[in-house]
Amino acid sequence: GKFGKGKGKGKDEEDGEKKEGEEGEKKEGDEEVARDSRFSPIASAQREARLRFEKDILDRMQGRWGDEADPNITYVVEGSICSVSSGDGGRGFRNRLSVYGVEFCWDARRFWHYLNLPELYSQGEIAEKLEWNPAKDSPPTTQIVWNRLPPLSEVEEEAKEGEGEGEKKEEKAEEKEAEEKPAEAAPAEAAPEASA
Repeated sequence: GKFGKGKGKGKDEEDGEKKEGEEGEKKEGDEEVARDSRFSPIASAQREARLRFEKDILDRMQGRWGDEADPNITYVVEGSICSVSSGDGGRGFRNRLSVYGVEFCWDARRFWHYLNLPELYSQGEIAEKLEWNPAKDSPPTTQIVWNRLPPLSEVEEEAKEGEGEGEKKEEKAEEKEAEEKPAEAAPAEAAPEASA
């Protein structure tokens, strides 16, 4: 019979009859795989396009930035993370930069901004200025403008060169003093010899 013991799946296949849910028909598990966006070619293509779009923008933004309104605030973009720090040594923040729909979003949790993309693309491969406009659903905030700063390594090198030049000037001054002292000392030594 139909419900007898010992008959598993496929036992009735010997009769050549197809039962409901067998070969040729989609099973419930197959439909779930088809509905899963990870396997959909359209969803995969959209995700890849979004990632390319995000990477293109992030590549233009990498590096150090200064706040146009407050020169004490600096932003460092590394990958998709923006580190915000103030010059007074206060608390620093790490915010996510990502694509949200068709906008590029800076999510600072208490507010969020969208990047002015036409302005970014008008600057070429490496942007020197970024305009962040408040997002329409963001709590009240103002536009924030970033200006590119030289990489930290260059700033440190310039500071060291400045210190190094100061040290070189000191060394040259010491050398001049050393040269002048023997010249002054030589006539004083010569005078006693002449009197002797």
